Amino acid sequence: MFFDLPQIAVIGAQSAGKSSLIEAISGINVPRDSGICTRCPVQLSMSSFVKEWECSISLRIEYDPSGNQQGNSTLIDFCTLSSNRTNVELWLRRAQASILWRERPVSDFQNMSLIELKRLKPGEGSMLAFSMNVIQVRLEDPEATDLTFIDLPGLIQNASENEIAIAHNLVEKNIQGAETLVLVTIPMSDEMENQESARLAKQADPSGIRTIGVLTKPDTITRGAIGARERWKDILQGKLYPLHHGYYCVRLADDEERAKRLSRAESEALSSEFFKKTDPWSQFVDRSRFGVPNFVKDISRLLLGMIEANLPKLRIAVDQMIQECSKELEAMPAVPTSDPSTEILLRVSDFCREVKRAVMGEDHKFLVHDNQRHYQAFKTAIERTTPDFWPFDSKELFMNPGLHVSGGTVGPFDLEDVLKEIAEALTWELPGTVPFDAIKNIVLKSTTNWPASTNKCFDAVFQSTRSAIEVLVNSHFKQFSKLETLITTLSHSELDACRVEALILIQKLLSHESVPLYTQNLQYFAAEKSKWLSNYTNVHRTSRSSPPGPTMTSSYDDALSVMATVSAYFQVASKRFVDHIPLAIEHELNQVFATNIHQRLLDNIISGSDVPGRMQDLLSEDEEITAKREFLKQRLARLREIQERLSQFSI
Repeated sequence: MFFDLPQIAVIGAQSAGKSSLIEAISGINVPRDSGICTRCPVQLSMSSFVKEWECSISLRIEYDPSGNQQGNSTLIDFCTLSSNRTNVELWLRRAQASILWRERPVSDFQNMSLIELKRLKPGEGSMLAFSMNVIQVRLEDPEATDLTFIDLPGLIQNASENEIAIAHNLVEKNIQGAETLVLVTIPMSDEMENQESARLAKQADPSGIRTIGVLTKPDTITRGAIGARERWKDILQGKLYPLHHGYYCVRLADDEERAKRLSRAESEALSSEFFKKTDPWSQFVDRSRFGVPNFVKDISRLLLGMIEANLPKLRIAVDQMIQECSKELEAMPAVPTSDPSTEILLRVSDFCREVKRAVMGEDHKFLVHDNQRHYQAFKTAIERTTPDFWPFDSKELFMNPGLHVSGGTVGPFDLEDVLKEIAEALTWELPGTVPFDAIKNIVLKSTTNWPASTNKCFDAVFQSTRSAIEVLVNSHFKQFSKLETLITTLSHSELDACRVEALILIQKLLSHESVPLYTQNLQYFAAEKSKWLSNYTNVHRTSRSSPPGPTMTSSYDDALSVMATVSAYFQVASKRFVDHIPLAIEHELNQVFATNIHQRLLDNIISGSDVPGRMQDLLSEDEEITAKREFLKQRLARLREIQERLSQFSI
């Protein structure tokens, strides 16, 4: 159900006369057996605005065989009868068997004979004992009263605990709604205190505002049962177990009368005669609580009143649901109208165009934003490899953070460390010459950390690009699962190929930053060296309490010069490197992929044998999408039908 529409739920014990009451109201025969007959809810809607009798039966499937509610509701047209009323009972049996045995096709049950149906064993094998799914019966009859009610399985006692519990749960679930009138059939052949249906109604409706009692089988009370007669008389008059809408008493056809196939008018005449001549009913001055016609007239008026009271709320709810359903249907992928080859080629072209726009940052900017974050993290990681120079005689003697100059993670190197590097690099240099290897070795101690940071950045960008491609593939091809799988596979393959080529260039760029150390950016290098030399010299002088001797001054000057040279070169090299790597990744991975993917897809899709057949197969829509579209169409049609019917009411 879409929402709580006012309805009548008929409940009662297995032998309370519920089936006979429904037959009397509707004029159709329903299944009757000595055991359990009704094993799923049956919704009966009657309309008199017709000239000829017609009955249509549908199956509303909302629950799986385990009793779990499904996301979608499916309405299955089961049969339409336009003349023979006597066949309704057989078709109801067939419909119920189909609902109980969902693993078998509906068509298996549409031709079953009565004998075959009676041989079925509900509750055994794959056939359920009960089901929450609903049989919908739409009855158009010029003689009917406009009424809608739902017949629920009778409450049972002589069955397995599981079946008893399921029957109870079915009843309890369907009488909870605030807009549901609970019609309790109570056989006068039993005591009121024994009525489990009355107890369930009391639980669902403690105040009795939604409950109506229908007393059946008054002809089973013998003349000598004076106490029972008086007790039921008091109940009918509201002196015992009072209800807001009170009780009705009906005399229904017995088996003999049913066998005679009496007309509705003949059955009502027999009932009226019974109440006129039988005590204590004949003593009632007010006859409005006796007989099916009076009951149907009052209950119809009551239901109509509930509908009218809820009209404003119902109309708003229906309008809102129509808008939501229409919006959801519009958001569904359109059904392809062109031939498969054209449709696929157009979709592939659109996809490739969107990939290129995403790579260039013209659309779907999340890819560029993700990659920029990765490049910024890469830049930070490279900057952290700056050599950490301490222009002091010894680290142990000078641990003042205020004198710390470089701040890198490679080192720290004090003057003694640098002098040691110079000494270890000496070969046949002339006195006063600092060997170049000393500078190179310190630089390489920093740049040896660059490959790990570079590969981490490359892998992060690769994964971002791969994820973005998957998002775009899904947005363009999700309607067709086979095509989506193929495009995803080919895109992954092409991106992997681009990855291999891009990594070759990345490794070359890394090797460029090993040896030789080189730059043509001489002006910037000179400015950086001068800046660092001045900084290191000033810090060194500030840190000393007494000036060093002449020999140490010369050595420290060499060390300070090496520190400045390395720092200057690191600035030059790192700044070009943090630009070259992102550009290489973008050009050699992302842009090459965006350029090549279109041809790669075309070469695969339009090559080979039976291209039209493969195209047709690739464009077969995913079953879930087709089912959802059909569900939304059915839902929208039913909502508009409800909207139309609501518009016919006037407050």
